[in-house]
Amino acid sequence: MQTEKVLSLPLGNQLLYASGSAAFTMLERLILLYMPFYYLPPAEYNLPGLIPDQTYLGLFTALGVALLIGRLFDGFADPIIASLSDNSRSSLGRRKLFLVLGALPLAVSTVLVFSPPVLNSLSLLNSLWLGFIMVLFYISFTSYVNPYLALLPELGHDNSLRINLSTMIAFFGLIGMVMVTVLFSLLTDNLQNSGFEMRQAYRYGVILFASISVILLYAATFGFNEKIHCLPAEKQRLGTWQSLRQTFAIRAFRIFLCGEMFLQFAMNLVTLSLIYYAVVLFRQEERFITVLAGLTIGGALLCFPLVNNVAKKTGKKKVITTGVLSLFFSGTVIFLLSFYSTEGIYFYMSLAMFVLAGFPLAVLTILINPTIADLARADYNKTGQRREAMFFGARAIPLKLTIALAGVVFAFLISTFGRDIAQSLGVQLSALVVAIAALGSYFCFRKYPEKQVLAQLHEESL
Repeated sequence: MQTEKVLSLPLGNQLLYASGSAAFTMLERLILLYMPFYYLPPAEYNLPGLIPDQTYLGLFTALGVALLIGRLFDGFADPIIASLSDNSRSSLGRRKLFLVLGALPLAVSTVLVFSPPVLNSLSLLNSLWLGFIMVLFYISFTSYVNPYLALLPELGHDNSLRINLSTMIAFFGLIGMVMVTVLFSLLTDNLQNSGFEMRQAYRYGVILFASISVILLYAATFGFNEKIHCLPAEKQRLGTWQSLRQTFAIRAFRIFLCGEMFLQFAMNLVTLSLIYYAVVLFRQEERFITVLAGLTIGGALLCFPLVNNVAKKTGKKKVITTGVLSLFFSGTVIFLLSFYSTEGIYFYMSLAMFVLAGFPLAVLTILINPTIADLARADYNKTGQRREAMFFGARAIPLKLTIALAGVVFAFLISTFGRDIAQSLGVQLSALVVAIAALGSYFCFRKYPEKQVLAQLHEESL
């Protein structure tokens, strides 16, 4: 299909747009990495839990329910935000209006997660607070991130540019991870050494990082001009349900989504477990998370050029399936070694698996979004309808229910089987569950009809 000519986004503006990924990655990782530890620290820290850790109905905990509720609202809000964005005719642009409105609430709600009403003792009120603020956080997150990602197929006018933009987004996302896992940990450690209580140090650290994030979010928002860098929207508008139904009618989309659900479940379980791996499995101080995260992120950065170049030459599917197989292997080995992870060679073998886990992290951060962008562009070539945001929003309900399930499963594992050095089976089992989920992801991605999608993309002429 012949499309209208638009100006390519200059390299400097590409980098500015991609830098927004560092901001929302920092905010989400602050919650995923440190919120469970903040509310339910291991017994070795001699701090009271802020929320109950009992299991209800055989599976649910206060922490798991808070994560589940937040993701449920997030999932249902996503297609609504997507439809509103696709149909928007704001003078600021279809996407930019949502970025402007979503940035500040996203940063503020992150701070509020670490500001429970009862600071130093267990309270049901803290559970209610956490559930409510998690809803606010994820709605704000969706309001910014969905339109942001919808710009990828709009700003990326060909396959190579889409992969390059996604690689930049992934790079800045990893920078955000480094900021949270390394610099945040060092900051809070120094604050504690200066006399601040652990939770107080965390709150001050979160305020600082949220302030940095909101600056980056707005810098990314004004780093492009939709009027000259994106194709104009067609006059026809589709309702949310009609657009959602058309998206799920695409078989390639459904298959790819299935594989992504397994992969996101696995990777989010790793994120939730990481600080417990440091303290419980390796029996180190909490700042050892900087070593584990550094090894994984370092491994991912080393893989970036390989993933970028090989995906352009051989297609994304082969790289993705190889990546999830490596995650299956590393998760299995970490589980087996977890019974001996403090002993000699096993300690270093376990660390090596975190380096290997950098490869699937690179695959997840680089190739998932441009593949969704491919599907959106292919659908535009076929139907003439521009519904980019809905392709990212339609994933929300099943994908975020899956991510919420990861939180429920994680909370169940550590509450039922143990989260302390003396009783560590819950933390150990999380690695085994990661491996099983990765294997499920592999079998789904193998069925993805990449050649069919690429054939539809070849029809476009820019």
